Amino acid sequence: MERADPYPNWNWHVEGNCNGLTSVFRISIDPCGRLWVLDSGVIDVLNSTRQLCPPQIVVFDLRTDKLIWRYRIPKDQAPEGALFTNIATDVRNGKCDEAYAYIVDVLRYGLIVYNWKEDRSWRVSHSFFFPDPMACRYNLDNITFRWTDGIFGVALSPVDTVTGDRYLYFHPMSSHREFVVPTSVLRSETGADDHPDEFKVLGEPRALANGQSSASGMDRRGVLFYNLVSQDAVGCWNSRRPFKRQYHGKVDENKETLNFPNDLKVDQEKRQSVWVLSNKLHKYIYAALNTEDVNFRVLTGRVEDLVRDTICDPDSDVEPPVVDRFDCPNQEL
Repeated sequence: MERADPYPNWNWHVEGNCNGLTSVFRISIDPCGRLWVLDSGVIDVLNSTRQLCPPQIVVFDLRTDKLIWRYRIPKDQAPEGALFTNIATDVRNGKCDEAYAYIVDVLRYGLIVYNWKEDRSWRVSHSFFFPDPMACRYNLDNITFRWTDGIFGVALSPVDTVTGDRYLYFHPMSSHREFVVPTSVLRSETGADDHPDEFKVLGEPRALANGQSSASGMDRRGVLFYNLVSQDAVGCWNSRRPFKRQYHGKVDENKETLNFPNDLKVDQEKRQSVWVLSNKLHKYIYAALNTEDVNFRVLTGRVEDLVRDTICDPDSDVEPPVVDRFDCPNQEL
C-alpha cells in the first residue's frame, strides 16, 4: 500500500510553530505550478476552537517544493470565530504575477480577496454568504445534526469570451441554492459595496431537500461539479443550461466510497479529471469511525467519462435553450 507523506516535510508540521503549518483546510494549484495552501491557524475546531496562529496563505513551488510566498490575513479581516476553509486561485493568460485568490470564511460569512501583485487583501460581505435556516438540518446514516455553515463551495468559470471576465460560483454549505458574481466586482476593493446587485441567485434550488453541498469546481467547458454531502454523491450542471433541477445530473453516487464527499477539485490537465475526497466526517464528529473500515478515500475520474450520458454533457445532442445567461431573478434570500 502506498504511503502518504507530509508536505513538504515533517519540519513544517510542528505544533505551535506559526512559521510552519498549523491547520490546513484546503489547497489550490494554479497554472504557474504553484501550490496555494490555506492554513486557518485554528485548532480544536470541534470544541473550544482556539486561534493558535494567524490565518495565512502559504505558497510553494511544486517544481522544488520550496516556499515562495506567505501572506498572513490581517486581524481586521479575520473577526473572532472566523474559520477559513476554502480557496480558489485565479490566473489568466499566463500572467502569474497578477494572480488573485478567493478565500471563504465559513463561520463569519465572508470572502477574502487577495491580490498577489499588490500583496494585500480585503474582505467582502454579502447576504448570500449566509446559511439558509431551512437547510441547516442534516441527516446522514441515521445521524441527525444541525450546521449553520455559510459560504463554502467556490468555483471559477472559464474566461467569458464576450466580457473577458470570469464568474465565481459559490454556495453556503447549509443551503440548497447556488449563487454567482463577476470576479471584476470582487477584484475591486469597493466593488461589492458599489454593485451589490451583481451578486445573483441562480434559477431554483438544486434540490428541495438534502441538497447541501460542500466543495465544487468547474471544468474549462463550463460544467460545474459539486459534492452532495447528504446524498453520498457528486452532482453536475452544464452552465450553458438553466439552473433548474431537470438540468442537474449525478456523475456518481455510492454510500460506501462517497460517504460524506468533503472536497472536490477539477485539475487543469489537457484531459481534465475530477478529484473527490470523502472522509465520513459526520461519523467522526457525532459517532465513531470503524478502524477496520476504509474511512478516507481519494477518488478520480476523467471529466468526459463522468458526464457521458448525463444531462451535463456539453456534447449532448440536445441543444440547450437560449436563456438569460444566469436565468436568475434579482433577489436576495
